[in-house]
This record gives sequence, structure tokens and C-alpha cells, in this order.
Amino acid sequence: MSLITPEQLKTNLELQGVSDSDLEDENKLQSLIDLKTSEIIALTGLPVNPVNKKQIIRKFTGDLFESDWYPISEVTSFKIDGIELTDDDYVLDEDSGVFYLNNYHNGMLVIEYIHKLSDEAIQSKINPLISDMVLYGFTALDNKTGDISSIHESDQSISYDTSNSLGNRIYARIDNLKSSYSSCRVRWLG
Repeated sequence: MSLITPEQLKTNLELQGVSDSDLEDENKLQSLIDLKTSEIIALTGLPVNPVNKKQIIRKFTGDLFESDWYPISEVTSFKIDGIELTDDDYVLDEDSGVFYLNNYHNGMLVIEYIHKLSDEAIQSKINPLISDMVLYGFTALDNKTGDISSIHESDQSISYDTSNSLGNRIYARIDNLKSSYSSCRVRWLG
């Protein structure tokens, strides 16, 4: 599975009531998808697109390996002292990047893997977020992005409650994404 397509984005925006001539240009929609994807990556540090990573530990000892980058979508090579490990030699927790090795090992560890969010996370979290970020770009222009909280007839003023606005919901989802895939790891020296 992949990122949202221009056709899917167009359908989502039309369902939200957006009718703009920009929706007809597939190149502009793709540019919006690319822009919002870059914003999500910059704001969260999450690998929406695959990134190849390589780690080398010259004096590895143990039966547990914690990768520096996670989540992990695929292991392309995993060697200890030049001996290739197979999927049967370890259990991988993809979300946390932790490898539980079946045996205790000593030696030089060289691992190559693909650092990327899972397809389910992209479909359930990233694609709806991209769609809402683009929608916000279209709806924020009228500067009425909150719910009406009060109307004063004598002065003809309208107040908007922006606490549950689309913009605030977007930033809450971005913060949730950041906290879902970040943790503090403590490594003992010695």
C-alpha cells in the first residue's frame, strides 16, 4: 500500500464540500500530497517513505539488539561475524526495532534494514492526515475554521471556538504520531 493518490484526495475533498478548479489538475494534487508528506516527515521525524539504514557494532555481545531507527519494515541483511542470520534466528518487534535473538552471540554485528512506517499506519493515520491538511488549506482561507460559540446581535459580532477546529485536531494527531513512535532508551555503559 502507498500514500494517498491524487484521485483519492480529490474524492475526499469533494466529499467535504471543496469544489475548486485546482481539484481537476492531477499534478497540483500530487504536489499537495508531496508537500503535506514532507511537512509530516519534518514535524514528526517519521519515515513515511522507505529509508535504508545500516548499523555496525564492532563488539556486539548478547541476545538482544535494539536498532537506532524504528519502525522497521524489512531486514535486508543481518550478519554476526560474517554469518547471515535468517528470520528463524530472531524475532523482530517492528514497531520498536528490537531484535530478540534465539542464541547468545559475540562478534561484529552488521545489519541493514528499511526504516518505514507500516502500510497499515500509512493507510489509517498518514493518508487521512494528508487529506485533512490539504482540506485545512482550502477551508482556512475563509478564516472561519471553528464552531460558532456566540453571536451578539446588537454589535453584529460572531465568536468562533477554535478549540476543536480542524487545525487543532491536525496538530493533536501530529503530536500523537510523534509520541506513538518515540521512546527513551537507556543503555548501560560498562
